[in-house]
Amino acid sequence: MPELPEVETLRRYLSTAITGRSVVSVDVLDSRIFAAPREVIEDEVAGHRIGQVARRGKVLILFLQDSGSLLIHPRMTGQVVVTCAGVTVLAGGHPTPSLLQPMPGPTTRVILRLDEAATLHYNDSRRFGWLRLASDRPCADDPFLRRLGPEPLTGAFTTAVLREGLARHARAPVKAVLLNQAVVAGIGNVYADECLHHARIHPGWRAGDLSQREIRRLHAAIQSILGGAIATGGTSFAGYVNDFRGWAGYLDHAEVFRRQGQPCRVCGTVIIRAKVAGRGTSFCPHCQQL
Repeated sequence: MPELPEVETLRRYLSTAITGRSVVSVDVLDSRIFAAPREVIEDEVAGHRIGQVARRGKVLILFLQDSGSLLIHPRMTGQVVVTCAGVTVLAGGHPTPSLLQPMPGPTTRVILRLDEAATLHYNDSRRFGWLRLASDRPCADDPFLRRLGPEPLTGAFTTAVLREGLARHARAPVKAVLLNQAVVAGIGNVYADECLHHARIHPGWRAGDLSQREIRRLHAAIQSILGGAIATGGTSFAGYVNDFRGWAGYLDHAEVFRRQGQPCRVCGTVIIRAKVAGRGTSFCPHCQQL
């Protein structure tokens, strides 16, 4: 599932590619993805200019001038690809190599036709993602966004806020708490494992048992790992591609995720994989002792 770094990469790409463009029409090829009535879509989306592309947690927000907003949640295999005159464009406006699959493709679910021959395609092979309309104040009004915790790379996410979130779920494994979007927005399985290894905290520890020093380490690790992942364009697996529709390289730097059976980059101990809170979890049994 695309997590905060992947969705932030998409946001930056879209900000360059579509901000200021008007939506000419919307083709909904799969109503399970975008369930709004056609007349509502035509009234609230078509004919409106995209004023800003924002992000809240793992959700993209397209603000529409003189209207509300359009939310895009890629979930597990969602992709957002922009073409101009049928050719995929990058953040810098250059065409991609001709080897790439043309759009629309077999998994394209929604098409936003923009001015100047540009088109936004939402692709989703497993149909887990969704698009929906929201107000011009989606973070305050949308029920899903309203439940999200603080953004981890902003000043609102302090050590004290993390401590309070852990305390609210004191008996749960710390990894489960990091995955709880009401505690901190945007962290999924990949970066939960990476943050806990960076902080030298076993993923199965009860959240309420962490010391003040460990909470400070975890807070710093979250900001360091997520910031570093954004710098590499995120992690590519399943359906996620970066703004170049290419392979994003965070896994080349990962400390534990998908490295089971390999030596820990810190101490050399073999990384193991186990189930924690029902999720496959990779960690170093020496650096993260239970």
